[in-house]
Order: sequence, then C-alpha cells, then structure tokens
Amino acid sequence: MATDPAAHGQQGPTPAAPETVPVMGFANPVFASGHNTSIRRGTRWLGVGQARLQLAHGRLSAPVPLQTRLRRFDQLTAAELACEHDPACRSLPGLLAVMQQHYPGFAAGDQVTVCDFWLRPGQLS
Repeated sequence: MATDPAAHGQQGPTPAAPETVPVMGFANPVFASGHNTSIRRGTRWLGVGQARLQLAHGRLSAPVPLQTRLRRFDQLTAAELACEHDPACRSLPGLLAVMQQHYPGFAAGDQVTVCDFWLRPGQLS
C-alpha cells in the first residue's frame, strides 16, 4: 500500500527548477526573418544552446536555439558577417567600430563567439 509522504510529515522530492534561459541583449535590436548572426566578445556565449532575445522596448522573445563557434575577430569571413542582425556590422570595419564602441580596449586579434539563430516570419511581432 502506497503512502503519501506529506501525510507523515515528510516532503516528497522537490521539483527541479526550470532552467534559466539567458537573455541576449542588443544595442540595436533589429532582426530579419531567417538566419541572423550576432558576434559577441569572448566566450560567455560559447556552447549556450538557447537564449531569449532582448527586443525593442524591453520585451523578450521566447527562447531561440543558438549555434555558436569561437573565432578570432580578424579571421571572420564576409559569409559569417552577411547575416549579422545589425546592418552596420556586416563588414569587418563596421563591426570593429561597433565592437570598440561597446567594448573599450577591443582589438582585432581578440576572440569572439559567433552566435547564429533563425527566426520565423512574424516570430518577434
């Protein structure tokens, strides 16, 4: 005969807390339908499987799957920058200027994490 642990003053197993999905913030939260890329300084985002995107007016997206890889900034290719979410960052000189604005001391030889994500049409509206 099964007994209810609470009936005997015992607590059952505590349910696991839901996994916290990190929030990826953006200085310029503009996105296209389909493939988007965000280049991040360092390794904080390397291996992160999903994120919530910080949208305009402080809104957050539902969790979005991420694919990440580590690169040296000066080895990024035009193909890797073609889907950069921010149009100002779709060239190496443009991205470098933005990175140096947001990360004082950032240099072209620094490591970055390339974060790729895909959005369905209307997903962020």
